[in-house]
Amino acid sequence: MSNFLLKHKHLIEKPIIIFGTGRSGTTVISDIIFRHEDLAWHSNYQELLPKSAAINYLRRVFDNSMWHIIGMNTQNNKSLINQLYFRPIERYDFWEAITGPRIDFSRGFLLNERATEEEANRMRIHFAKMVKYQNRKRLAFKLTGPARMEYLSSIFPDAVFVQINREPVSTVRSWLEIHWSNQITDQLWWTGAYSDAELAEAKSLSHDQALFAAYQYKKIMEATAYETKKLHANVYAANYEDFVKQPRQFIADMMQAVGLASSKFVDDFMDKISVQNRNNRAAASAKTEMSEETKKRILEIVNG
Repeated sequence: MSNFLLKHKHLIEKPIIIFGTGRSGTTVISDIIFRHEDLAWHSNYQELLPKSAAINYLRRVFDNSMWHIIGMNTQNNKSLINQLYFRPIERYDFWEAITGPRIDFSRGFLLNERATEEEANRMRIHFAKMVKYQNRKRLAFKLTGPARMEYLSSIFPDAVFVQINREPVSTVRSWLEIHWSNQITDQLWWTGAYSDAELAEAKSLSHDQALFAAYQYKKIMEATAYETKKLHANVYAANYEDFVKQPRQFIADMMQAVGLASSKFVDDFMDKISVQNRNNRAAASAKTEMSEETKKRILEIVNG
């Protein structure tokens, strides 16, 4: 273990890892939680220089004792000025750089995969520097798709996982509006967890984008359940639907569960944003309008 890590290993104790299937509410929820003054996180500037830990010093320019200027994830605020702020982000150039060529972090389920000790120590040093250079006390980040829980636990054995779930029909529709309509035809987005029989079943559904997406949603949920059981992982599971009903209570409960004290910055941010139940909105286009039969089939696939 490096001298730096020996001195600063407390900075990566009990990191908060927020994850969900994607389009499940993780972005808006993490945007709120990441306002907490104790937390360091992966930023847009880290993504520009994936291998640089020193880039994290830049947060001190935007967020210090005189002012607190933190941007939002671009899915929530796409303004030009927001692009320039130091802000949390979920992209994967950084993860691919830090995990190394052996791991397909962005597209792999990483079931039964663990970091080597050399890999784990390299990543622990980088993340400890991230927290220190941002002048914070604790690490947090959010991911979507597979939980990658065993792999992450091999790096952070005491990680606190937060799983955000959303009703499957709304999730699948949102996937189609954002991802599958342009990027996916009959190719599975994440790999490394399907049996031959499952691959054949997925192929049989690939003619229908909604059903094909539902099958992948199902696999993510099954893989997460498998990892949670295998690892006896510390997972706080919460539902997007509960968040939109009572956002303040939801955030208060979540912060208590992960060991965060109340925060004026979190409260102030919640005063500024509007939380809406996007499950109830109309489809973005006729292309993603779903018939009742399709909705029924999605639920049959997910629950089957």
